[in-house]
Amino acid sequence: MRKLVIFCMVLVGCDTYKSYLINDDLCNFDDPIFTLKEEEKSFDMVKYRSTIDSILNVRERCVLLNNEQQYVDLYVWSHNKAIIKTVKNKKNKIIKSIGYDSLGRIRSFSNEHIYSSDYLQKKIHYYPDGSVEKFKDYRKADKYPICYKEALAIVARKKRRKDSITRLHKAVYKRGGKKYFVWDVHTKIPKRFGKGQSRYYKVDAQTGKILLKGITRVVPAEFKY
Repeated sequence: MRKLVIFCMVLVGCDTYKSYLINDDLCNFDDPIFTLKEEEKSFDMVKYRSTIDSILNVRERCVLLNNEQQYVDLYVWSHNKAIIKTVKNKKNKIIKSIGYDSLGRIRSFSNEHIYSSDYLQKKIHYYPDGSVEKFKDYRKADKYPICYKEALAIVARKKRRKDSITRLHKAVYKRGGKKYFVWDVHTKIPKRFGKGQSRYYKVDAQTGKILLKGITRVVPAEFKY
């Protein structure tokens, strides 16, 4: 009976990985946070003039909105007065970054995850007239059929209960003369179990299997709103 239970558990795990490869339902790329709204294609310079001046004086981000659903802030670069607006969805932890020039014209659009500095799907650069200048695909579905959220789900099932996920990024892992496209996922170990330590997992982005795991003294900072 014990062997049968173990065998069933293995089968369930394999089926889960296969379902991740077949579809991207878990990835939620159709969420509005991945879309640029019409009203976001320009920035209201008149409405936010005093806010922009204040940011330039103190050189700090200004929080425009902070509620249960989202956190929105603004930053203005002093050298060229370019504006960066970030919208952070607190539920799915996705960040929408929109760049504007000093006249409020859109110049860039991208998405990241709060655990990662990697672009999740695409980055678009715009000409001053609003037309697309450059488009780059960062999803790389051919190399990473397992998406960011699927990698997080895989590690969430394998990590220790009291560990918390703090970092995620794409990487290339070489072993035995072979190259693997992986997601590196870090989890923070509670201080009472390992002060100044974190666990890392290398998730094969093409199979969903964990190729390597271990403990490191590199502890990525936790994101806080």
